[in-house]
Amino acid sequence: MLFNSVIFIAVFLPIALTGWFLLNRLKKPFYAKAFLTGMSLWFYGYYNLSYLWILLGSIFFNYGVSWLLAKTDRPGGRRRLLGMGLAGNLGLLFYYKYFNFFVDNCNFFFHGNIVVEEILLPLGISFFTFQQLSYLAERYRGTIAHGSFWDYSCFISFFPQLVAGPIVLYQEFVPQLQSPGVRRPSWDSLYDGFSLFILGLAKKVLLADTLAVVVNAEFDNILYLDALSAWAVVFFFVFELYFDFSGYSDMARGLGRMFGFRLPENFNAPLTAVSVKDFWRRWHMTLSRFLMTYIYFPLGGNRKGKARQCLNLAAVFLVSGIWHGASWNFVLWGCIHGLAVIWETIFPKLRFRWKAVNQLVTGIFLALAWVPFRCATLSDAVLLWRKLFAGGYTGMFAGICNQLQLAENYAVRKFLEIAAPQYVNLFYMLNYTVLLGICVILVTREKAEVWIAEKGRTARGTFCMATLFTWSFISLSQVSIFLYFNF
Repeated sequence: MLFNSVIFIAVFLPIALTGWFLLNRLKKPFYAKAFLTGMSLWFYGYYNLSYLWILLGSIFFNYGVSWLLAKTDRPGGRRRLLGMGLAGNLGLLFYYKYFNFFVDNCNFFFHGNIVVEEILLPLGISFFTFQQLSYLAERYRGTIAHGSFWDYSCFISFFPQLVAGPIVLYQEFVPQLQSPGVRRPSWDSLYDGFSLFILGLAKKVLLADTLAVVVNAEFDNILYLDALSAWAVVFFFVFELYFDFSGYSDMARGLGRMFGFRLPENFNAPLTAVSVKDFWRRWHMTLSRFLMTYIYFPLGGNRKGKARQCLNLAAVFLVSGIWHGASWNFVLWGCIHGLAVIWETIFPKLRFRWKAVNQLVTGIFLALAWVPFRCATLSDAVLLWRKLFAGGYTGMFAGICNQLQLAENYAVRKFLEIAAPQYVNLFYMLNYTVLLGICVILVTREKAEVWIAEKGRTARGTFCMATLFTWSFISLSQVSIFLYFNF
């Protein structure tokens, strides 16, 4: 089920909120937890019922390993149980996400002819697998205790963060679940949560989906782009990805607040970063936290010299690239970012004097580095890089702008086509400029929660929220999935 769908907003969410708070009025919280788990399974299974058994199997397997860890004191036995848990989770992830990629590469490098049926990627498997890996690691370390099954099932299946994060830790979610305060509805939490949900919905529906019109068309049309249109498409994709994933994260955190939970932050103005390292402190923060906690620091972090630190960073970004997708494009994307961070680690003082220049240089680098992330093949990525610097000018830019034929500008468009057709192309270019300007302004402003806290409860803020929600809800006829559902 999608957050940006009528059935979720008009049917699922009211039922889930009402049932959660009514059942929490009973003396036993078991009923509310079982209900929340059941609603989360409905949310997940709505997309594809067959994926539900994968999620349930993963939950029972990991809870069983945790139970065995609670029964075992011997270090050797605990290590074997941890190894079994890691193998089970990574094996599941490998089969569904990487097996086809592995077979294709074996056929290519060893001239084989192995034929396997295409394996569909279950929704959110990368996210709930990493969440369970962190749980087993903490159980092995003894930092968290083995809890009830319903606590664990709510922790893994809680629908706001189930399919695209944020990646939540057991120790930051379950204490909230067990707190009596979460069981009582709070007007402040409901209002702030719904406001955050609206802002995320607007990011997705009004901005990301609008930008996707151009991005989807032109990334299939790279051969015919000129330099100006290539740069336009690349920056459109950067903004599309940001508003798509940031919008999802805002909606997820907003939904969590409605139910009384505070989910971890995933974005902190990443497109205002002054370096690539700074960008990764701000972008997909819970993934960066996971990789640093369970890969970088166990490998030694920065405690074993600069050379070892660089190797550890390379390992982190290689895993990050592979985690994002089963393709050499993602491996290349991870390596590019890793090399940039290593360069900044070796030469930490190699910066421009002015913050704005550092932000601009970082932004251009990120736009270039994200090219293989979006391109279908490595050859397409190379072709697009060439177009950016040697594409010439063929007037393709006007054609790209002409694709922004939105419902919001329909009346003006039709008027110009009849009364002043010579200004139609200029009008489309103006639309592009305005949309790009809105994107730049929004990514440099304060975070959504700050705006809600300062202005969300004023009359003007309430009117703004109502307008955005109505506008976004009307636009749900053009529903599209979130980009990170693919990972």
